[in-house]
Amino acid sequence: MNIVLIGFMGCGKTTIGRKLAVRLGYRFIDTDYQIEMEQNARVKEIFSRYGEPHFRALETDLLKRLRHLDNTVIATGGGILTTPGNMELIRQIGKSVYLKACVEDIFERISRNTKRPLLQTRDPLGTVVTLLEKRKGTYERADHTINTGSLKMGHIVTRIIREL
Repeated sequence: MNIVLIGFMGCGKTTIGRKLAVRLGYRFIDTDYQIEMEQNARVKEIFSRYGEPHFRALETDLLKRLRHLDNTVIATGGGILTTPGNMELIRQIGKSVYLKACVEDIFERISRNTKRPLLQTRDPLGTVVTLLEKRKGTYERADHTINTGSLKMGHIVTRIIREL
């Protein structure tokens, strides 16, 4: 069985995914990191050079290639579900878990990170609010939802294992 973590940037997909994979003895893949390795460029550079639609196409292509895996935890990029059809691909890969966090927690975690191309705006908090509201419905289509707000990493991992 595979586990696919979805949710907004800064909700802990990569950190929790690594810990979950170790606990289960699974392989771990971060889709953003995988794309960076394959393209030999950072996500920010890909956005800058080729635009968001190109990056989204790379995400979809990667999801298609991940369908054959087993015993893998996959942490996706926060915008992966903005592409129609990607949720269906995720369902073919494995069980999806939405790591839900409130705007304040998200902004606290990501506000100092200059690697996030969609937050390079005059009003990063406003951008977070707008994007989160826009994406919330697609995230909520996940098989499971875990509210990460007040939980410690170990408790989140334990809850994911129990729910699956």
